[in-house]
Amino acid sequence: MSASPYRPIDSAHGEIRRLVLHPASKRDAEIVCELEPVRLSANPEFEALSYSWGSVGQATDIRLSGHKMQAWENCAAALRCLRLPKKKRLLWIDALCINQDDLGERSEQVLLMQQIYSQAQQVCVWLGELTEGGAIGMMQLQDRLLAVGWEQLKLDRKYGRPLLSFKENIGSAAGIMNRSNLVQEQMNGEVREILDRPWWRRTWIIQEAVLAGRIVLMCGPETVSWESVDELKSRQFWTQARVEVFGVPANPKDFFPDQIYRIISDYREKWRRSPTEINLFDVMYRFRLLECTDPRDRIYGFLGIVPSVVKLGIVPDYRSTTRKVYLDFARKAIQGTRTLDVLNCKREWQGCDTQPDSGQAYSVIDQSRYYDVHAQIVDGPGKKPRRGWARLPDGWERIPSGKVSFFQDHNTGELHEKSPLEGQPPRPAEYHTKQRFIPPGWSRKWNNVGRAVVAYGVEETQREAEIRQKTAELRREMAQMPSWVPIWAFSVPWDPMPLIDWTQATRQYWAAGDTVPYLHSTPNSYILSLDGKLCDEIQYLAPAWHPAPDKIPPSRQGIDSLISWEALGSVEVESCPYAADGGRKNALWRTMIADFAGEQAAPAEDWAFVEAWYDRVGWAKELPNLTSLGPWDNGLQEGTLNSVENDMVEHFFTLRPLAFEGVRDALKQSFTEPRRIIKSYGEYMRRIYRACAHRALFVTRRGYIGLAPWNSREGDRVAVLYGGATPYVFRQSPVTGRFALVGEAYVYGMMAGEALDGKLADELPTMAIHLE
Repeated sequence: MSASPYRPIDSAHGEIRRLVLHPASKRDAEIVCELEPVRLSANPEFEALSYSWGSVGQATDIRLSGHKMQAWENCAAALRCLRLPKKKRLLWIDALCINQDDLGERSEQVLLMQQIYSQAQQVCVWLGELTEGGAIGMMQLQDRLLAVGWEQLKLDRKYGRPLLSFKENIGSAAGIMNRSNLVQEQMNGEVREILDRPWWRRTWIIQEAVLAGRIVLMCGPETVSWESVDELKSRQFWTQARVEVFGVPANPKDFFPDQIYRIISDYREKWRRSPTEINLFDVMYRFRLLECTDPRDRIYGFLGIVPSVVKLGIVPDYRSTTRKVYLDFARKAIQGTRTLDVLNCKREWQGCDTQPDSGQAYSVIDQSRYYDVHAQIVDGPGKKPRRGWARLPDGWERIPSGKVSFFQDHNTGELHEKSPLEGQPPRPAEYHTKQRFIPPGWSRKWNNVGRAVVAYGVEETQREAEIRQKTAELRREMAQMPSWVPIWAFSVPWDPMPLIDWTQATRQYWAAGDTVPYLHSTPNSYILSLDGKLCDEIQYLAPAWHPAPDKIPPSRQGIDSLISWEALGSVEVESCPYAADGGRKNALWRTMIADFAGEQAAPAEDWAFVEAWYDRVGWAKELPNLTSLGPWDNGLQEGTLNSVENDMVEHFFTLRPLAFEGVRDALKQSFTEPRRIIKSYGEYMRRIYRACAHRALFVTRRGYIGLAPWNSREGDRVAVLYGGATPYVFRQSPVTGRFALVGEAYVYGMMAGEALDGKLADELPTMAIHLE
């Protein structure tokens, strides 16, 4: 017998290996399976597995085509749940059906992924083993509400009644509200936990899920359809924040973490409608935060859902280094698309000093470990104390044991029968969403079979240390890359949103008109030589604006950096380029929204929305941090937020009064116009955030106003390159005649080909610009 279960297959003619999983009546029975070659052209029967590899973990010996080999822990767990008691099951699993030791075969089989996942009878998404709380989440998705209630009752008794006693809270309206919130938090929190499992953060799932005809989500022995998530959303409206101002969530943390699900569903719809609607740069940039073991897969993992890659000539090659893969992709993308869109993906990935979020725990069972769930709390001054949740001191943990709880002091290692909060003054009541935030010293990690582990004082594992070391090595390698190559392996919280919206059929900008890139041949592959024009130089640069993630402010009030932007952009200059185009005030408000070129530009009268956003009169109240309030005060504050919208509308009417044509028109507009204004104002809020977040406003020597990446400097050059949708910011290299690409830029007055066909054209010579 051969030493390997793998026989050569003809990938060039669509041949793959199908896994035949033998039946077993007992879960712990030996896993026995066989590999058989099949051709996709014969439309063979099989189901495809999509899962997170994890690490080897507690590997399991399996029998594969008569050979004994090891299956990684999560793969083995999936096989046990997929295995039928009496019938064979036909599957395709990448870890077993592809010879992972053969780099050539891996590269060839990746090209067949599109056919494999498209032709599969169904794709089984293995999310991992079920947890006690996870059973509630799956029941929610299965719409088994009676079973959910019974399961909650059992867990509440087992874990020291974290949902609070109804009897204890019957005399308090706030207590009843608190208990109701906790019950709902547990129900939806366990769905959140399912939608936050490692599978949702894996790069390869995008291709696997988009291509699948039918998807089944598996968590342990429980299964639900892909559509069940949407069905639950329609039943409960639980993807929306509880409070919105101008259509924007007052607290983005209230959102359900189903963003990846919604984006995948959107791409699935596009794929069914027309695969050509999916843009490679949109996919790669949107999903750049997903995880993969191999950094080359940040490109290879998306090739199957973007038909246009065929003309780019990009073929997976796992024998090439990451450096070469990224370099070749950037150059081929320019040549194949005949655009410079790949340069618009360049982001600074070094020098961002922000700290990562400590994370959240969605399961009420996990949350209750760093809380005393029966402490004395108070809902406000003059309120009667009641029993409820209060956060334990740092280093303390609640350990439930049926009806009673013990308390572990990790600082001393001692176990106590009483809470450290016992006998202390009542703590202020908290809104239930604050419970999700993990305290210092605690961590939330995922084990190999997809279960969350929330624990205190967990040290770095050997695998984590190895990953950290490999990441450091990759960072050193990527630091040697030329500036014009996007580093797909890393991202930072300060990455600005792309100026180009690749989801739109028509271009918003055409800084280089209808030209295409002209590449000069160079002996050094690290040098990119393109024709273009050095248009200007950044003379003044305002501070960059770094808002909190996903926190869209309702106005400019209190944002000093943005206030300084207006001061800089409003300074009059000699020979102002905007003298015949509404002046600097017009240029400034259009820059704040990165206004589109040509006929897509915002109507002139919409300046009032940006002017209202400036909030010079103080109409915008400071939005309260709802998670810092108790349930009673929280409910009261939610009502006051509605007045913010009304105050804005009143101010807006002072900027742009309504023009009535008779009494009937006045009555009609008095009802419809405020709603329209509120909706439009919210859209402009989002446009300002998308354009300005993690960018800096600048003024050039010629007097142009623009937006540059946060890492730009005074003295950087502004250029327009043939084939570029936007201008770019360059930095002079120590080598004469060469530049480093800083990133894309918005320059009002240069977004519609003015540098090539407009008034700037005669002043600016075309030249070869060398990027290194």
